[in-house]
Amino acid sequence: MEQIVINPADLWQVIVAVCGGIIALSGAGAVIMGIVNRAKAPNAKQDERIAILEADVKKINEHLDNDNNRFADDADRINELEQTYKATTQIIIESLQALTSHAIDGNNIEQLKNAENSLNKYLINKI
Repeated sequence: MEQIVINPADLWQVIVAVCGGIIALSGAGAVIMGIVNRAKAPNAKQDERIAILEADVKKINEHLDNDNNRFADDADRINELEQTYKATTQIIIESLQALTSHAIDGNNIEQLKNAENSLNKYLINKI
């Protein structure tokens, strides 16, 4: 078997070659990472914009939900007021009709009493 003899100069050349290879590979890796980062940059900016827009949409939806709740409360109140208005108008018309009928012929006292009872019941229940 033949012996391999390595002198210090050859050892130094091997070390320098290995270090040079490491430096070349790290430089190539840095260049590749730079290219990858530049390629991903638009996506990263787009992701940031999308995150901001999603947060804005979430705030808008929360405001809409709050407004819808308020509108629902308002709609209930408006319906209640409409019913009160209709009932009040009906009682007033019945009373006016009884008064008009009585004013014309002096009769219809029972109709006036019924209108008075209806008006009293309505006012008592409403207050």
